[in-house]
Amino acid sequence: MHVTLSASFNQFLSHIVLICVCLTSFLLWPVSHFVGLSILRGLTLLAVTAFFIWHIKQLRRQRCDLYLSETGDGTLDHDAFVVWRSAIVTVFACVMFIEFESSSSKKKKRQLLIVWSDMLTDKDYRQLCRQLNKLKRNQDN
Repeated sequence: MHVTLSASFNQFLSHIVLICVCLTSFLLWPVSHFVGLSILRGLTLLAVTAFFIWHIKQLRRQRCDLYLSETGDGTLDHDAFVVWRSAIVTVFACVMFIEFESSSSKKKKRQLLIVWSDMLTDKDYRQLCRQLNKLKRNQDN
């Protein structure tokens, strides 16, 4: 199965929730009458806010090609991977646990890949869900 993943509204909303959780942590900082700590708090808040704004802008341009075979191996933007653990398949998103096959280093890089349902057409998302459920059944046996 070969599909192109693009940024989605559900992905955007999940990032907004994460940003809100991170920014509300600044409310827990103690009130300080020390000017240096107040400046540090303000600069940290400014840096974190700037990073999240940059991240949201980058998210709009995100696109990647996903190929997944029947055996659980595939490519993500031409980087080979294998599904190393059973995927979590829901109506809203598929969570895939992938491990990249790197020939340059002996340590393999594991990554979580979340495919939101609105990243694909309905037909492609259903096909991906079926394929991941089939892989899960094969891994359980």
